[in-house]
Amino acid sequence: MRHHQFLISLVLGCCLAMLGCVADPEGKSESATSLLEPCELITKSDAETIIGEPVKLAEKSEQQVVGMKLCMYNPQDENSTAFLQIALTQQAFMNPDGVPPSDIFHSIKKAHREDRIDVTGIGEEAFIADGGLYILINGDYISIGAGNTDHPGIRERLKKAGETAINNLVILRQQES
Repeated sequence: MRHHQFLISLVLGCCLAMLGCVADPEGKSESATSLLEPCELITKSDAETIIGEPVKLAEKSEQQVVGMKLCMYNPQDENSTAFLQIALTQQAFMNPDGVPPSDIFHSIKKAHREDRIDVTGIGEEAFIADGGLYILINGDYISIGAGNTDHPGIRERLKKAGETAINNLVILRQQES
């Protein structure tokens, strides 16, 4: 159920972003930073440590019109319900006139004003609500899903995943310079 709510939040963010997208005839987007993959923010090894069990190879997808790339880690054990889903929305991956990832983040934050738990120490802004952990950092919007956010263990898993993603993001951006 919570996995579906996370997907609904992603779709809401995508719809908000598409409202401001304008087609680029050459299909290019200019940015000072390179594109990152969400599977770089949380690697397979990281996911196994966070989830506490072996995971399959990541399933990847993307929606360029809204600048979102998705990485999904499912457990190797078919009976396990653990998973880790990382979505990364980057201005550099969308059309230049698209809705900025920070606006998408703030729209989702506003929509969850009644039920969110604000989190400090992860990115510039972060909160947990139905669907997972939502993070804003340097204009990029990251969302991480891991299960039912009503469970304290899932909230802790999300925080650990968020810290890992931000640490890896900082390292990757430092390598660019």
